[in-house]
Amino acid sequence: MRLFGFDLRIQSKGAPQDKSIDEIIARLEAAMATASGVTVTPENCEESPTVQAIVNAISMRIATLPVHVYQRRTSNGRESKERIPNHPVARLLSRPNGWQSRTDYWLDAASALVRYGRFFAIKGRGVTGPIRELVPVAPSAVVLTQDDDLRVMARVTTKSGAQREYRLDQLHHVRGRSRNFLDGDSPVWQARDAIALEIAAQRHGGAYFGNGAAPGLIFKYLDNWKGDAAQRQQFLDSFNAVYGKAGAFKAMFLPPGIDAPKQIEVANDKAQFLETRALQRSVIAGVFGVPPHLVGDLERSTFSNIEHQSQEFVEKVVLPYVRMFEAAMERDLLTDEDRRDGVVIRFNLDAALRGDFKSRQEGLKIQREMGVISADDWRERENMNPIPDGQGGDIYWQQGPSGQGAAGAPNEEQQA
Repeated sequence: MRLFGFDLRIQSKGAPQDKSIDEIIARLEAAMATASGVTVTPENCEESPTVQAIVNAISMRIATLPVHVYQRRTSNGRESKERIPNHPVARLLSRPNGWQSRTDYWLDAASALVRYGRFFAIKGRGVTGPIRELVPVAPSAVVLTQDDDLRVMARVTTKSGAQREYRLDQLHHVRGRSRNFLDGDSPVWQARDAIALEIAAQRHGGAYFGNGAAPGLIFKYLDNWKGDAAQRQQFLDSFNAVYGKAGAFKAMFLPPGIDAPKQIEVANDKAQFLETRALQRSVIAGVFGVPPHLVGDLERSTFSNIEHQSQEFVEKVVLPYVRMFEAAMERDLLTDEDRRDGVVIRFNLDAALRGDFKSRQEGLKIQREMGVISADDWRERENMNPIPDGQGGDIYWQQGPSGQGAAGAPNEEQQA
């Protein structure tokens, strides 16, 4: 078994003594610990508010995108594509399995891909026929191996601890870039120190304000006091019991021999606590390529540049993840015959790329006047029903909005 890249296989009987599980866990924690002392993994990375905002932004955007199966056709040297709603893969993607809706499935799949850099699902089949379900598997439970003949196998550890071997064609496997050309690289693992620093700052703030924002105190003994270690420990225990958490401002008598405490002043601005948290938001957002305003950093944001950044987020962050899913689905879910017939799988990004109403209508107006779209095309993009048959909803203008250049109408040369 491998966990986050570490081999945890237990040696067989008769082999040299293997390390104890406690030692393995201790070594794993030491390897995953960061300079700030916080352990960061794809499982707990969302303790960072910035990472949680990033994962939510990407996965929720992908989960709202329609995904369709199309067939490409070529006519007169031009390519077109026709939607195939009854294709077996289209039905599979509308309900991937018996317990997840399509939205649940894409939320989980995108979250795993963002955090782990890879996503796995077992392809469930009947005795014959198409794939009947996609069963997601935790990426940490899957180990890919490659033998000397370059064949790739997947070893999956079940919840009971048993292991099963799968051929790669029995799995649906999506991954990002990989340094070993096999496993996807986790951005969380690569940026764990930056994420750990934000989590450490978050915990510091929670502990500080959870104690009533009361800083530490320094006590000193009076010159003539003679006490023992037991009395000292008894005082410290009683002090912590009274002043800890909700009891931070309760009164307390000092025992004989203890002078009044000196309070340690902690200024958040001088400690750069706020600056550290703001910087970490920007650093982590940059690692994932997410615009700052999506993680709550509005320092340099305006109404106009936020709209531009949102479009950029779709084009430079969401689109690459979408292309990873599309390529993997076409490889894993389509048959050889489908691929020969030009069948493709595409997410519909129109909804994600939609601008504000005024900008959208201006763009559609330009396309309408240039003859790129018809009135029915326009209405379809705005989620409206087509114009009734026979009323010109399918006509494409050829010369301009006056209609004299519509299909079938004579042009000026013909009239002359």
